[in-house]
Amino acid sequence: MKTGSRLITAITCVGLLITALPMSVLADNREPATVVTPPQPIENIHDDGSYHDLVQPGYATGGTMQYSLDGVTFWTSIPSANAGGVYTIYYRAQGDNNHSDSPVNTCTAVIISANTAGFVDNLYLHALGRHVDDGALSYYAQRLTSGTAAADVAREILTSSEFTGRNLNNYEFLEVLYRGLFNRAPDDGGRRNNLDAMSRGTDRLTIINGFLSSVEFSNNCASYGITNTGSANAVTNVDASTRIRAFVGRLYRKCLGRRPDTAGANFWSNQLANRQISGTNCAYGFFFSPEFTSANYSNEEFVTRLYNVFFDRSPDAQGLANWVGMLNGGASRESVFYGFAHSEEFSRICQDYGIVRG
Repeated sequence: MKTGSRLITAITCVGLLITALPMSVLADNREPATVVTPPQPIENIHDDGSYHDLVQPGYATGGTMQYSLDGVTFWTSIPSANAGGVYTIYYRAQGDNNHSDSPVNTCTAVIISANTAGFVDNLYLHALGRHVDDGALSYYAQRLTSGTAAADVAREILTSSEFTGRNLNNYEFLEVLYRGLFNRAPDDGGRRNNLDAMSRGTDRLTIINGFLSSVEFSNNCASYGITNTGSANAVTNVDASTRIRAFVGRLYRKCLGRRPDTAGANFWSNQLANRQISGTNCAYGFFFSPEFTSANYSNEEFVTRLYNVFFDRSPDAQGLANWVGMLNGGASRESVFYGFAHSEEFSRICQDYGIVRG
């Protein structure tokens, strides 16, 4: 038998059987320490050349929190970095005398680069809840470096089907705008004013355009080394055969009761094509234009034209009576307008014409 072997063969000695010791006696059977509160990545870290902590500290029982950037060497201090990129932080609780080490887990922190890639990725993180993929990053970076205004790129992302498909409520929507476009949390006054505006019927594209036209957004763009002036890809002459042009022509016929004039059709079509206004904005411009309001249409005629534009049909008797009754009872024409504009019927019409309803 090999001396010191843990595998002890049974030996018969003067009628006494000696067997092997249980393995558990020789193993470390201490309970592991526990990470009670995992470290949380710090948000909105921007590459400014200085070192930044990557996480808020975690807390443990039965041991001490440790961190690592390579998964091999652990230390007790919070990991930091000074360059843009995505960082994986490894963490564990190193056990005390009565506990073994906890399992190793990870979290991810981001330092947003001060360049076009950082601008796009920051907007993706807040608007879409994910990092930008390589294809989209290449596409948007090329547009920004070739002269497209940052507002045009941001508007395209914020009106995309992926973003609208998240179905954010108004509070969440504003959180995205403030953090994605201003790189800060909403201030109470600004958030309250925007929430009030949306509750009164202001559509989201109008709110987006308000952020994009602000000095604060332009200053934020400058921090990424990009500008918010000019647009190399702006549409200036929408072809007469496009669906957008047809949508505008439809408004002229069903709202104003006439054929479109060239200057007006060009103006509204270009605004829609560049996503500077929504379908709702456009319709509002017709129903509350001097041409329409000066006609002094009755409440019944006003509602009838709303049905034709937003539902693509004549009103039924009961619906007409209900809406006219609201107006006669003191409801404003604006409130009734938005009741039609925010309908599923109008959403489908805008979708058919390839525009954002708002």
